[in-house]
Amino acid sequence: MKTEINNEELVTKQLILESARKNFLEYGYQAAPLRKIASEAGYTHGALYGYFNSKEQLFYAITDPVAEQLMDMLDKVQNKMQSLPKEKRLYEMGDIYYANIPDIVDILISDRDAVKLLISCAKGTKYEGFLDNIARRNATSINNAAESAEGEDLNSIKEQTMEMLMDGYIRTLFRLVLSDKQRETIIQCMEMIGKIYEAGIITLMQKEDYNANQR
Repeated sequence: MKTEINNEELVTKQLILESARKNFLEYGYQAAPLRKIASEAGYTHGALYGYFNSKEQLFYAITDPVAEQLMDMLDKVQNKMQSLPKEKRLYEMGDIYYANIPDIVDILISDRDAVKLLISCAKGTKYEGFLDNIARRNATSINNAAESAEGEDLNSIKEQTMEMLMDGYIRTLFRLVLSDKQRETIIQCMEMIGKIYEAGIITLMQKEDYNANQR
């Protein structure tokens, strides 16, 4: 009997999550109506609160698994980069990133709907500005690596400029993930575009007249 009750609860919870996913994708977090989520799942508004305390908790039940896996992976990648000798970090950190692209892609394509919620429907949640935060994090990492590079007098790239560059790269990658392209194609594109950005950033840092052009 207890097993049957547990199975029924799991089914109910799954129906609510499926309805929530649909409505969050259609309306966004802020505008998605809880009453509609409940009714389309086949339950009352009050019954929904027996499984989720708030709309926020419902949203996070869908988005947290992908977001937390992604950030854990990015932390691991960053830690590996930080373990490189400071003087070599700028030129070798890309190799670590490229080696981990398949794992990053696997996380993102495991639930493309959740990824779309994170980047397009999360206003009013802790994930608002999700891509901006990743871009800012990457920009800081690259600038710190450049400051430690040895053997060259490199120009620093303004923080705002670097964030804009990283923002363009990150958004391109997430567009690829949300497209209908296959896993291997996404991985190849991510690596190719990443190397283009990497070469461009290092070239800018090496240009003697770059600082003058930034003013």
